[in-house]
Amino acid sequence: MKQQRKAFTLVEVMLAVGVIAISVSAMIGLLVAIANNLNLIRQQNKAVSLLSNIETTLQMKKFDTVLRWVANPSEPYIIYFWDEYQNPDDPDNSSMLTFSSEDGGKSPKLPPSTEDLEKGEGEVYRVLLSLYQGGLKGQRVRIDDDSEYSGGAVSSDAQTYALSYIPIKVEILADPRDDIINGTGDPSTNEQRLIYEDIIMKMR
Repeated sequence: MKQQRKAFTLVEVMLAVGVIAISVSAMIGLLVAIANNLNLIRQQNKAVSLLSNIETTLQMKKFDTVLRWVANPSEPYIIYFWDEYQNPDDPDNSSMLTFSSEDGGKSPKLPPSTEDLEKGEGEVYRVLLSLYQGGLKGQRVRIDDDSEYSGGAVSSDAQTYALSYIPIKVEILADPRDDIINGTGDPSTNEQRLIYEDIIMKMR
C-alpha cells in the first residue's frame, strides 16, 4: 500500500512566506543601517581632514578679520568646502582637490557654483565658525571695561579687544549636493547634518 504524501496547507504556506518576508525586511533594514553608518564614518573622516584646512584659513587671515567674523556668536561665519577632480576632462585621473569659498576667485560665504559642482562629487561641507563663549567666561574682553565676560557679542574692534586669542567653535555639516543650504540654516536641519564639532584658537 502506497503511503500518501502530505501537502502543505495554505496556512502553513502563508506562515512561511510571512517569516521569510520579516527576515528579508530585517536584513534590508540592517544593510541600510550599515550603509548609513559607513557613510557617516566617511563624512567624519573628511571633516577631520578639513579641520587642518580651516586652521590654515584662519592662520592666513588677520586677527581683526577673524574677530569681525565671529564677534557675534548668533551670526556664525560660513565657509564651504567641496571636492573637484584635478582634471575633470580626463576620466582616468581620479585625484581630487579640496576647494573652499575662501579661495581666490571664489565667493566668500557662498556655496559652490553649479559649474564648480559639475567638476566633482560628494557632499558639500558647510562650516560654521562662531565665538566659543565658554572660552571667555570670567575673562575681561574689553580694554576699557574691567567687568568679566558673561556672554553675548564682543567688540569686533581688535584695538579694544583685550585678549590675545579668540576661541572659535567649529561646526562641520554635510550638505547633499542637491540640497545645499545657503546660509547658517535652521537648527533642525543643522542638527541632522552636523557631523563634527571642535574648538580652535586664533592667536594675535
